[in-house]
Amino acid sequence: MVHYLLREPKSATETPSLILLLHGYGSNEQDLFSFAEELPDDAYVISLRAVRETPMGGFSWYDLDFSGGARMTDVQQAVESQEIIIQFITQIHEKFPFDKNSITLLGFSQGAILSFSLALHHPQTFKKILCLSGYPDPELLKDIDMGTDFSQLEFFISHGKEDPVIPIQWARQFKPICEELDLDFEYHEYEQGHGINAENYYDLLNFLQ
Repeated sequence: MVHYLLREPKSATETPSLILLLHGYGSNEQDLFSFAEELPDDAYVISLRAVRETPMGGFSWYDLDFSGGARMTDVQQAVESQEIIIQFITQIHEKFPFDKNSITLLGFSQGAILSFSLALHHPQTFKKILCLSGYPDPELLKDIDMGTDFSQLEFFISHGKEDPVIPIQWARQFKPICEELDLDFEYHEYEQGHGINAENYYDLLNFLQ
């Protein structure tokens, strides 16, 4: 079982939803969990710790290789992490009775990259997907079936115009992909770096209501 932090629903409901938080490279499960109390009261909020340790401390969903002068994803590790997350959802449902038709993914940076890929590979599993400060990695998306029904998915995509980690040009690749797949999405850019400013934060909370 993957290590995680849990916030149980704060209001009684017969069919609580699930909000799954996926942090970025070199971070940990405490990061996004810092605003768990602000997320919808009727949801289980679970923040996962990524499965690999990074050389500088913290955790990652997959290794990054900069040796060739470019940012290369370890695709096999990313695929394995996706499988682990899907298995986790199945396992944790035995413990917490959330509505399997109301699962939200909220990912930041590497967690956002993985969230976008997860949703397109498993479109019947998720409902809302929030991709914060990420980009659509073509290596993870090249096997997507264009004829798949993505109609139940809703995407919130945001990025900082001054992001020094993931350039805004990379994030802008989301829009043509979303349009090509006829996805239900909203795309936002903010005056921020590799992070979440107040405007971005309130917009994502609005999206989750």
